Amino acid sequence: MTGADGGAAQRIRVLLVEDALDQALLMRAMLSRDLYDVTHVQDGVRGLELSQEREFDLVVTDLNLPGMDGFDLTRELKRRRPDIPVLATTGYTAPGYAESAYRAGVDGILTKPVQREDLLRTLRDLAPGLHPAAMRPPNVLALGVRAGDVVMGCGATLAFHRAQGHDVLVFVLGTGDPDRREPPQAARQAAERLGARVILADGDEAAGDLTDRQLLLGRVVKELRPDVAYLPSMADHDPFRKEAHRLGRMVLTDTRAVLAYATPSASFDFRPGYFKAVEQYMSVKLEALEPFYGAGRPAREYSARFAQASARYWGRLADFGEVEPFEVIRGEGPR
Repeated sequence: MTGADGGAAQRIRVLLVEDALDQALLMRAMLSRDLYDVTHVQDGVRGLELSQEREFDLVVTDLNLPGMDGFDLTRELKRRRPDIPVLATTGYTAPGYAESAYRAGVDGILTKPVQREDLLRTLRDLAPGLHPAAMRPPNVLALGVRAGDVVMGCGATLAFHRAQGHDVLVFVLGTGDPDRREPPQAARQAAERLGARVILADGDEAAGDLTDRQLLLGRVVKELRPDVAYLPSMADHDPFRKEAHRLGRMVLTDTRAVLAYATPSASFDFRPGYFKAVEQYMSVKLEALEPFYGAGRPAREYSARFAQASARYWGRLADFGEVEPFEVIRGEGPR
């Protein structure tokens, strides 16, 4: 982790108060060693003593502790230092329990079992000034003429991004030709199964001509500021897909990594240089393709058999696994 001047940034000092060792070990494993310096104690009394002996930036405490519980610990911490963010964790879900914790002074509550994505997001929300912008989860944009193109070309890779806690947005540019549109509901269902948000630029969300859709794409990119973007390859027989590639390149000038995926009409000029292993995410991709199966032409283009055959075909170049291939336009692929 580096600071704005290029030097090493100071790690965020976290006091973790948790009596269950297995929970404490799990919590420590969830916190990046590059960003957080975690000190663990097993009871509230020792936690309070340590907070007087050393400086901490954040406190994460269980509520049900031996000796001094998390409620009393929070009250004392806040009395001595009102500005320190306190995150409480608990296995209890009764509304009154959470209300009591907030009255004691906690700034946030997570219910056990705590998920890593929820933990990191909550800590960032409680102390945004401590977390550099570079440590936020990457924003990912996937551009396609149809949502089915996106799922077929990079759906498993998008599932990988979601598993890492990344924010994924699918932008469906569309052709403007109603005869070639896929059902909007199918696109939404597919995105939902990937865990992604979706914008249908030629659907009922933002109808308009190509110029309107291009302007909308530009606004979305400016607001999202994607770190990684996927777009159709220029090596394609379909003019609409080639146009989507061109428009994507125009608006993604500041995006760190831009990769191009193959669509069902990709030409032999498609020359991938990066292969993402996706075996464990193929089931998500196949589920996301299901909404298109009864949609006429997309049913033929987006078949599960074709998706798996393609993944295995390109897998011969990557130790014979199942992969999604990409042309690297800029930067590098996700690891």
